[in-house]
Amino acid sequence: MMPTLTVVIPMFDSGRTVAAALRSVLCQELDELRVVVVNDGSTDHGPSVVERIAREDAGVRMVSQHNRGLAAARNTGLEAALESGTDFVHFLDADDWMLPGSLAALLEGAGETGASYGGYALVDDDGRNLGRESPVSAPIVGLDEELEWNRAATHARLLSREAIGDERFDETLPVCEDLDMWLRLETKGVRFKAVERMVAAYRVRPTSLSKRFGTMCRVYEDVVRRAFVRATAGGWGERIDLSESRLARVVGHSALMYATMESLGDPTPSKARGAAVLEGALHPARFSAAQLAQAACTAVLFGAGIAPVLDGAGERAWLVPLRQWWVRCAEEGWCRYEDVDPAMRELAAKIVHPGEIAESMLESAAKLGHASEQGAIVVGLDRNGRRLVRACAGRGWRVLAVDVSSDPRERALLEPLAGTRTERTGSHLARVVSDGFADACWTTGLVGLEGVNCGAAVAQEAGVRLRRVEMWEEHRERLGARNFALVRDALAGRGRMAG
Repeated sequence: MMPTLTVVIPMFDSGRTVAAALRSVLCQELDELRVVVVNDGSTDHGPSVVERIAREDAGVRMVSQHNRGLAAARNTGLEAALESGTDFVHFLDADDWMLPGSLAALLEGAGETGASYGGYALVDDDGRNLGRESPVSAPIVGLDEELEWNRAATHARLLSREAIGDERFDETLPVCEDLDMWLRLETKGVRFKAVERMVAAYRVRPTSLSKRFGTMCRVYEDVVRRAFVRATAGGWGERIDLSESRLARVVGHSALMYATMESLGDPTPSKARGAAVLEGALHPARFSAAQLAQAACTAVLFGAGIAPVLDGAGERAWLVPLRQWWVRCAEEGWCRYEDVDPAMRELAAKIVHPGEIAESMLESAAKLGHASEQGAIVVGLDRNGRRLVRACAGRGWRVLAVDVSSDPRERALLEPLAGTRTERTGSHLARVVSDGFADACWTTGLVGLEGVNCGAAVAQEAGVRLRRVEMWEEHRERLGARNFALVRDALAGRGRMAG
């Protein structure tokens, strides 16, 4: 018997987008699918749009209430879904949408743990793809992983009624009610299994609640603090790190991100608004160049709502304000002046699209031999390694994926691809290489020399020539250096970069 799934769609003045959200659900190929739209006191034509669609599809119904906010609307829809006897629940905001086949994939993924999550693509206010995605970050996300950061958008998750239990969204929280919910569930043992595909589109809107960056920063800290307290009381301290230093690091990174978002929207060179956000938050005494760059990469996407690309125009909205913000951080002692240049160099590398790195690696590997005939060997099944496997398969190459030291569940994320073979390191691997991949191109997405050393050892044992191992970080740095030169050119004439 097929499980039933109910999609809950909170709606407030979403007449412009709710039809697209509903269509993205109704086109999913699922027999036991229901939709509950919660009209949270809308004043526009959204309810009439939903009523028209409900007349055409008996699986859609609308529940109306006075405006009570997003968390309350989700709770109303959740109660309606559970009362109907549904097996699984999915939450979709009225301005986002699901990709084809995504709900079936999430349902299948949730079969093991009762909860699943997938990746999502970022789009702008008009629904145009920003060319950036947030892929799954771990095979299984539980409390330890979620404490680091919110691993997925709400509509990129799916839960069983058993996983949800008696937990509900906290209606007293103005923001971060989703992260608070996930952390409470995970404290009780819920784990989200990864579905390695893009399942949803996430609209970054200038008027969204997430633009209240000061409020977001304060509430995020409170939510994470409470999660640490609950986890400690529940005995999690024996299994995961719940130290004050970890709390300061996690909350501090978030505070820096929100302060950077605030600064990108502040037209004044002093960036006093961003400083006020960070000054009132828990954070480390000093941020590194890498931490500044990571926060900036996220802030440009989710704060400014634009892709961090260097095209001679787009960077004007964020490059100079970002430099001004980092100078303010140095003035406050939150970073060093000499970290501004390295932070910009690291950011230049971070904004290189992973797909571009993979293609650069394969182009270089192809020049060393006939990869289309001899195939390719990818060492490591981390996220970058799996991307390389798919890129090779996309070119029609035979691929040998070598699992070095990854979590065994990461191998399961690699969907069966034509011409792809996966092997763990061991005595038999040399024979596999010598028999079928003696002249293959070698690549690795692993950081450091682990992939290179593994390749050298296997090649020696197999008696084959290892001409070169294309390394992800090497190509990332090369493409990043190109970007950094563009950054310096863009800032030329606007004063020294600091340092």
